[in-house]
Amino acid sequence: MKILPLFAAALITTASFSALAATQISDAQAQGSNYQSLGVVDVRQDNTADLSLKAAMNEKAEEAGASHYRVIGISTPGDSSLARASVELYR
Repeated sequence: MKILPLFAAALITTASFSALAATQISDAQAQGSNYQSLGVVDVRQDNTADLSLKAAMNEKAEEAGASHYRVIGISTPGDSSLARASVELYR
């Protein structure tokens, strides 16, 4: 019976972390709102990794203390081994 409280605690913790995730915004939202720019960062993600490029952008934004991000550009090399994105971070 001690497993049930541990499982519930793990579930609540996971739900609270996903609630803190940074969200992607559009160009119009970035220009029309009171978001404060924190700068532009480059995100690189190996396409063979378990983490997707969008998840990597979200993680980079969270590390910088941003609550929102706007994708400026995305590119992949010819062999598609590494995806790259430039994102502007906002608070």
